[in-house]
Amino acid sequence: MKMVKILALSALLSAGVMADETLAVNMSQMENGLSNVQKGFLYNAPALIKSGVSEIHKANALFHNVDSSKKYLPKDKQHMGNIAFNASKRIDTASDELIKALNKKEYSKASQSYSEIVNACTACHAVVRGW
Repeated sequence: MKMVKILALSALLSAGVMADETLAVNMSQMENGLSNVQKGFLYNAPALIKSGVSEIHKANALFHNVDSSKKYLPKDKQHMGNIAFNASKRIDTASDELIKALNKKEYSKASQSYSEIVNACTACHAVVRGW
């Protein structure tokens, strides 16, 4: 019986560590995508912007479900999974608008969409990190 409890506890702890690691990798991917979008604007490289948006979309998929969003939040913030979910929807919408504007060569509008992506990230981080 004691062994079962020890195994159950270690499984729970491992799940928490894996969630932390997954989130760290995910946020790194998100940051890389944002960085590539910004570089694309700076160097007038639409292909780099598009690849950055693609990276953002892939990383953002982690938060497309309220319940899965909760498990990646700190324990004391898991009840705020809907905030990560809503930020994720904002990021998807702004990313789609960015690509549409870029394809129309409306660079100013595309840049505004990039700012909206950053604002959605910041809004989520403000709550999760207690800024």
